[in-house]
Amino acid sequence: MKEPREGNSASVASRFSTKVLTDSGDSVCRTENALVIVLDLTPSAWTGATAPSDLKLQLPGFFRLVYRFLKTYAFMSANHRCCVIGTHNSGARILYEGEPSSDWLPSCFGNAKDQNARSDATILKFWNAMLEFIGTCIPSSKDPLLTTALSMGLLYLNRLRVTGAGFGRRIIFLDVSATNEYRSQYIGLMNVAFTASKSSISINTCAFRRSSRILEQLSDVTNAKYLNLSKVLQSVEDNESREQSVLQLLMFWFLPSEGVSEQLSTQLPFDFSNTAVCYCHYRTVDIAFLCPCCFAVHCSEKDDKGRYRIFCLVCNSRLSRPLVKRKSAGDADFSKT
Repeated sequence: MKEPREGNSASVASRFSTKVLTDSGDSVCRTENALVIVLDLTPSAWTGATAPSDLKLQLPGFFRLVYRFLKTYAFMSANHRCCVIGTHNSGARILYEGEPSSDWLPSCFGNAKDQNARSDATILKFWNAMLEFIGTCIPSSKDPLLTTALSMGLLYLNRLRVTGAGFGRRIIFLDVSATNEYRSQYIGLMNVAFTASKSSISINTCAFRRSSRILEQLSDVTNAKYLNLSKVLQSVEDNESREQSVLQLLMFWFLPSEGVSEQLSTQLPFDFSNTAVCYCHYRTVDIAFLCPCCFAVHCSEKDDKGRYRIFCLVCNSRLSRPLVKRKSAGDADFSKT
């Protein structure tokens, strides 16, 4: 049996690593080992311990889903780091940050009681942090502060890269709300998207209910994946089978690193044309009117009452009125002046 040549093994290893620049300017080869997960913990989606009937997923089941995903992520490498951020309409908070291999996994030795106790304590602390964060939400119809949560994730990955503690290229957002359109955060989300794209960070979205055009654009700009699980949740009746099905999809699409995903060609075949979406009615348009300040898309220069728009709905900048029809000086009416 022939031994593999050193050159071939080096070329294969180079596919799954990324060259980054340190503070001194030297390029080093670093493997991706950091991940950020953003959880939508809107209280309206989790009424008490049970979600509404159309979601068919309970909050304890959602917790087990995240826990098993992190546990599998920890088994992949002892050097992996993870940051879990929760968000709702009143704020965003880091629920967990550390190395899952030492915090979530029990010891492989039978007499290692300290490690097993630490693992159980971490799981309980994470569950209590979720419940405490949900309890701090002020009842409101506003969307979750997704812009804040994603910005915290970008800062976390950038801090790891600058300090040399790790290197990450992925943010995964688990969206469970039914009415979120994120129109009020459109400009901020696009700024986050282009900042992440410049840093080669992908913002992936896993929607448990309806799809969001803005989140689809967010994934498209960052060359990420957008996965909708509403049909899976509706087709499977048993709770345990439903959790297993969702976990398998999450592990297949989001668990591999960006380098491995490129080699596996795991690209979601969703139909997304990147068509503009108006801010006023949240519908796709072919011809639109743009705000000259923030470039917000409006489907018409008039509002629903037929009056010309004076202010932008996003940045409140004053818009220029259409040109008045030219009249001769003799036709002008000065009686009202």
